[in-house]
This record gives sequence, C-alpha cells and structure tokens, in this order.
Amino acid sequence: MLVSQFPGVTTPPKYESEFLRFMNPLLDVLREKGGQARPREIYDVIAQRLNLSDEQRTATLKSGSLKFENQIAWARSYLVKTGYLDSPSHGIWRLTDKGKDAHLDGPDIDSIFQRVLEMKTLSAAGKETAFIHDSAAEKEPVAIGEEDEAIAPSPQTSPYSDHRPALIALIGGMTPAGFEEFCSELLARVGVEDVQTTRYAKDGGIDGIGRLRINEFVSQPIAFQAKKFDGSGRKVSSEEIQRFRGAIGGHIAKGIFFTTTSFSEDAKREAKALGKVEIELVDLDRILEICENYQIGLNEQKILVAEPSFFERFRN
Repeated sequence: MLVSQFPGVTTPPKYESEFLRFMNPLLDVLREKGGQARPREIYDVIAQRLNLSDEQRTATLKSGSLKFENQIAWARSYLVKTGYLDSPSHGIWRLTDKGKDAHLDGPDIDSIFQRVLEMKTLSAAGKETAFIHDSAAEKEPVAIGEEDEAIAPSPQTSPYSDHRPALIALIGGMTPAGFEEFCSELLARVGVEDVQTTRYAKDGGIDGIGRLRINEFVSQPIAFQAKKFDGSGRKVSSEEIQRFRGAIGGHIAKGIFFTTTSFSEDAKREAKALGKVEIELVDLDRILEICENYQIGLNEQKILVAEPSFFERFRN
C-alpha cells in the first residue's frame, strides 16, 4: 500500500480498509476549525484536500448514501472509540485532548484498527480482554472492507447499537405519497409554518408549501418536492431541479428538494445558480441528521456502554 494514499504518514498501515486514509485529514480539518465542526463542514474540505474526482466524490452505497461521506463517518467512529474524538451534542464532531495533538503514522492507524477489532470481538463473544489481545495479535493483518460498505454509526449512538440502518429501512419502505407526508412532517418539526401537501400525482411539480418565519414580522413562502426513488441509487439530476424551479414560479422565496438518495454535482450547481430561486437540497444523509437532531421517529433509551478512552491509560 502506498504512503501517498494515507496523508500524514511516513509508513503505510498494514490494514487496507479504505476509510482508514481519512483519519489524518479528519483530525487536521477539525484542528483548523477550532476543534469541532458539523460533518457537512468537513466533507468538502477533505475532498478538495485529497483532490478526489467527481466519480470518487459521488459514488454511492446500495442504500444511496455517498460512499465518500460514509467512509469519513467510519473514520470518525473508530477515532471516537479510541478516544481521539467525541460528540458533545447532536451532529457535532469534536477533538478530545488526546486528538488535539495527534498525528497518526501507519502503526498508529493499525493500532486503532486492531483496538476496535478487539472491542467488537469482546462485545460479540464476551471473552476476556487479555485472551482477545493475545489471540488477535497472532493473526496477520488482512483487508477488511466490511465497514466500507456498511452504514457508519452516527455520532449519537453506541458503537454496537446503531439506529441508522433501521431508520434507512423505514424511510425506504414508505410509499411515494407517504414520503411526501413524512417530508411535510420534517418541515413542521423544524419550524416551518402552515405546511400543506398537495394532492399526490396532481401537484404540478410541487408536493407541498409552507411559510418560513424570519422574525416576528416577516415570513417567506416556500415550496417543497419529495422524490422517493427505489434502491437503484439514482441521483437527482439538474433537469429535475430545473423542472421544480419552473413549477414554483416567482411568488416562492425558496424551494426545498427532498430525496431518498443524493444529488448529482450538476444538480448541486443548478440549485445554487445565481439570479434564480435558490433550491435547498436535502439528501438521505441530511434527512437522517434532521431526525437525529430533532429526535423525529426516534425513541431515546438509556444504555450503558464501555468507554474505551477511560481504560486507555491502564493499557500502558
């Protein structure tokens, strides 16, 4: 494995999961942003820094989630479990004291990977830590790509009981009409007033309307479209953004486009085109973030989870 594939290292790690290369860039970006940031403030910076192609940036998993962003989330998950990052509140990634000065070389990345592998094995089998450590150390490192295709744990959950796969399955099981109602509910929950859905299949390109209150005296009319796709992973195109903008007319201040997948790069550019009504793009990952931030469709339960960072000093 080439050193160039792993920014910040002089010796490449032995483990070959793709997400491991995002560990140092993630730590670096968080340092530049003062120690904490939201995921969406991080993704674009890392993509630019690593000179990722449009193809790499927009590749999707079977679920429709962006593979690039999912891999960064996996890197975050491993750094959280080993004490480099934490999540002080919904949707915030933060450096711990351990992470603030951390610059990981290949052996450090291997150690993080191995440590989390031990945690998973211990959790699954209930064996003693010493036995796991001794037996795992005898194994040769292999290319483990399980995380590269699975949905990464979100910042709000236990490493071993993640709600996102279930949430994605429930959203995927909605009918197109049900997804429209769901998006209407999301808008109402975040503060949009007078939200109404139009009659399904006879909406002229608009699935609903509402009013976004700016202050006590000013509110703006908004319109939204909710596009539910099947499991093909197809992205929303720029033409679909154009058709939606054409349908909302000149009396709408802002459009919001929801989808169960993601948006093409051309669609993103079209949504922000100068001189036109701006279209806010809400993909599956952002829908999940909204559900988590506002606890929509989620039931919070108290659980006890081992805290790896506490035990770190006892391993030396």
